[in-house]
Amino acid sequence: MGEHTGPADASTPPAAGKNFLVGRIVGFHGLSGEVKVRPATNNPELLLSVTSMRTGNTPHFPSVDLEVDSLVFDKRMLYVCFKGFEDRTSVEHLEGADLFAAEAELEPLEEEEFWVKDLVGLEVFTTEGKLVGRVVDIIYGGNDILEIKGADHPPEKSILIPFVKSLVPAVDLKAKRVEIVDVPGLLEAQ
Repeated sequence: MGEHTGPADASTPPAAGKNFLVGRIVGFHGLSGEVKVRPATNNPELLLSVTSMRTGNTPHFPSVDLEVDSLVFDKRMLYVCFKGFEDRTSVEHLEGADLFAAEAELEPLEEEEFWVKDLVGLEVFTTEGKLVGRVVDIIYGGNDILEIKGADHPPEKSILIPFVKSLVPAVDLKAKRVEIVDVPGLLEAQ
């Protein structure tokens, strides 16, 4: 399945093009100012070329631009050191902050990879070719969910489809089309 990422935090306007959610600072590693970041992408290796980030607002501190000194991915966590932050005390106020980067700094996607956000607006068909509707939003979580406005459902109702390969076997960005498996009950609007 393709690459995914969550949206930028709506409470923090992106600055200087830094609108790609890298992840959230969830703790610290050692005493040298290294922070532990839970990545917001299922392919954190794409982040290894990022050289600058911006924090989202925290409850007590405004956004701040940060220059990356080092970034390592290990055991499902990113470990990041920022220039000018040499000890743990200097980064403790960043705990809980979301980190954003410019998409242009990310490693390029492979030919068959895509950003889940690029699915918004695509038409959805069953694997048998029946029009289901159009993707209107992505609900990010443990498993991303496609929110679809059905072709023959009331406008206030949505169809929610978990974005997993067994239910969404085909995505064709060039044809602007997503195919889903018609499992009984799955296509009912809620």
